[in-house]
Amino acid sequence: MRWLEQLRGRRSRGGEVDVVVVTRAGCHLCDQMEQVVSQVLAERPARGARRGRLRVVDLDELGRTDPALLERWTTRVPVLLVEDREVAHWSVDPQAVRTALRR
Repeated sequence: MRWLEQLRGRRSRGGEVDVVVVTRAGCHLCDQMEQVVSQVLAERPARGARRGRLRVVDLDELGRTDPALLERWTTRVPVLLVEDREVAHWSVDPQAVRTALRR
């Protein structure tokens, strides 16, 4: 879980939080989740919500250095993380992303 530990150690810059979509090549669900998250992040944040900075990370690349993550998420991609918290697997609706940005 080294990668996740590194993510936890990062500080938000300029009030933005890390929003990570863990994907795999050729995954249509991953493309859909990335699109939903991107659309929400392009919106003006609601009162009390934080801005997010999207990072898309390939699970197979992560698995080379952190096999535990590959094992943990191999059948659950895409995975949405907001500030290292798992928010969704397989699919996400815009409201769930907005809610996660308010926490």
